[in-house]
Amino acid sequence: MKLVLLDVDDTLYPKGTGPFGLVNARIEEYVMSWCGIGREESEALRKRYIGAYGSTLGGLMRHHGVDPDDYLRKVHDVPVEDLLHRDERLKNTISGIPHDMVVFSNGSVDYVRRVLRSLDVLDLFSDLFTIEFMDYIPKPRIYPYRKLVELYGADPRDCVIVDDRPANILTAMDMGMETVLVGSDVPVPGAAAIPDIYSLAEILY
Repeated sequence: MKLVLLDVDDTLYPKGTGPFGLVNARIEEYVMSWCGIGREESEALRKRYIGAYGSTLGGLMRHHGVDPDDYLRKVHDVPVEDLLHRDERLKNTISGIPHDMVVFSNGSVDYVRRVLRSLDVLDLFSDLFTIEFMDYIPKPRIYPYRKLVELYGADPRDCVIVDDRPANILTAMDMGMETVLVGSDVPVPGAAAIPDIYSLAEILY
């Protein structure tokens, strides 16, 4: 039995069709408001923080005293339910995979629940491992991967990560996990690649 670790945004739904773009815009607005800077400065600051800490939030916590739960609540305050709806094909795909399924997402737990409820697949996952449980240290940093396998008592070689971001896939490969890259134009040598989440059952059985 494998432990399948599924990303959410741009993985469980086609890239660019869900709320992730709106979340990114909210992050930009949050940085500009909190730091009192313009968009160009905000973009540069975010780029620097993502490079140094793996996320905008990491830099804001370290250098600006931002409360992570306040940040997550505000940046994830987007109309998920208007953008995503019950996906019977997705439900059939996930329910047909005979392995334990855990969400592994940089999103907040409340946001992830809203996405999964909208897609009508929440009940198919045994657990949600979100940014709060990563101690706010996101993928592709190795810390949350190590914490996850320790928490579940899993051997990395028995884990499969399913994600749309090559960087997240590369960290998983370094851990010895099996990897499935979803809908990416950038191939990762050694990783299985599928055009969309609906092809997952062809890889995992």
